[in-house]
Amino acid sequence: MLQENREGRAAPRQSSSFRLLQEVLEAEERDGTPAFLPSSVSPQASLPTSRALATPPKLHTCEKCSTSIANQAVRIQEGRYRHPGCYTCADCSLNLKMRGHFWVGDELYCEKHARQRYSAPPTFNSQA
Repeated sequence: MLQENREGRAAPRQSSSFRLLQEVLEAEERDGTPAFLPSSVSPQASLPTSRALATPPKLHTCEKCSTSIANQAVRIQEGRYRHPGCYTCADCSLNLKMRGHFWVGDELYCEKHARQRYSAPPTFNSQA
């Protein structure tokens, strides 16, 4: 009963690109010489232009430690970058990557220390 079901099934459909590749490989086996794939199937490797070779990628400079950032940079503002390890609160050195930052003056702070710095000065009641 199970074998009857297997025999009744049709062969799976093949895509045209798979059939083309299969034909090329079979021809290669028959002839013994490598067959070349048509341009529509073969990958086109793009060669780098001379301009790309002449200009190295621009490395950003970390504004906190003043060294070049080679791998990953945190963009704080346009033209201002830091290493992920340098993206910390100026007060407690808490990493701000998943928390965000707050500016107080020209320094970056976590929310807690930004609130402390930004809070209004205490008011003095003058009673005469």
